[in-house]
Amino acid sequence: MRKSLSLLVLCVLALFVSCNSTKSVTDTSKTPKLENSLLWKISGNGIEKPSYLYGTIHLTCDYVFTDKLKKAFDETDQLALEIDISDPKLQINMMKYIFLEDGKTIKSLLSDEDYTTLATFFEEQVSLDLQIYNTMKPLAISSALTSKIAVCDNRTAYDMEFMKIAQAQEEEIIGLETIGDQMKVFDNIPYEDQLKTLVEMAKEGMEESKKGFDEMTRYYNAEDLEGLLKVTAEQGLEADFQENLVDQRNRNWIPLIMKMTKASPTFIGVGALHLPGEQGVINLLRNQGYTVTPVY
Repeated sequence: MRKSLSLLVLCVLALFVSCNSTKSVTDTSKTPKLENSLLWKISGNGIEKPSYLYGTIHLTCDYVFTDKLKKAFDETDQLALEIDISDPKLQINMMKYIFLEDGKTIKSLLSDEDYTTLATFFEEQVSLDLQIYNTMKPLAISSALTSKIAVCDNRTAYDMEFMKIAQAQEEEIIGLETIGDQMKVFDNIPYEDQLKTLVEMAKEGMEESKKGFDEMTRYYNAEDLEGLLKVTAEQGLEADFQENLVDQRNRNWIPLIMKMTKASPTFIGVGALHLPGEQGVINLLRNQGYTVTPVY
């Protein structure tokens, strides 16, 4: 089984996606290669002042608020993220979607051998009994393991840091989707497949997951979106999962981005792998007549 640290590992909730397909993540042959940059300026198509698009990562030891980021924040009036993580009801709303339905449990979805393998690994990593998560969706287990992937004392997420800056500047924070929308995306991936990946992760050990994380982090820190897309393809992210996790969401966001950037200069932060590719946010905005250029 090949395993991919998907965009959503770095850019949503650190879910490992199991992949057996030989299909490419996305066909980039039809789109021009992108320059190395995480920050992109959006202008033209009737908007009075430019907005900015940034590719985030949801787990990092290397957060830096660069001068170009500061300038982009200074030139915008509101912040848009995948979900509004400043919402005080976010955790409560998330709990509405975290539990398995129809009497399913983690134990019932796994063989006895695989359950024991995962339970032993889980307890070793997070010092908790997997039984606590037995009625929760696999995403809850993935999230609990996330902090063990990045070994540092200054773990953070760009989204969280951007939220703090926006709050300090008394700016509105907007979600491109709700927590319900986001959780439904993961529900489209069979729970059995999610658990197979977690069992495989347990069998291989945390060091293998850390290696995958480190490889993607190197491309991210180099601001190499094309390289990030390429290594994800090489690790085997299945095309059907790419459609559910990334492409369809990108298409859903475009009308919202068009509306908000027309209304007010906006800083938009979404997972880095949402930016490149034929169905990436950059290309989709260009197809709508916007000028989207890298900021160095």
